[in-house]
Amino acid sequence: MTPDLTPEEESYLKDLLSNQSRGIRPLDISASILLLAGGLLIAGTALYLARQMTDAAVYSVGVPNFTGGMLLIAGSIFLSRRVAHMKKLTSILFKLSSNRVAV
Repeated sequence: MTPDLTPEEESYLKDLLSNQSRGIRPLDISASILLLAGGLLIAGTALYLARQMTDAAVYSVGVPNFTGGMLLIAGSIFLSRRVAHMKKLTSILFKLSSNRVAV
């Protein structure tokens, strides 16, 4: 196996890197939106429950909203880790693509 890239491999790698880098930003924004939505849901639920502290309010509003907020935050953590891995992979592939093209 030669360490040099053929022109076909280089063009494939450039396409892969451009597609990979285009997909990172929307995932990063989605992770931030999920984190914000989860935090607002939990904070809003806490404020509501501070005023309406009854068993019915806790079971019908508190538990579902807290669970939903935690799921949104968990989704945000999952997406942010995926973004970090994608950035690292893109960086590694970009550095490896600096090889010269085989003739």
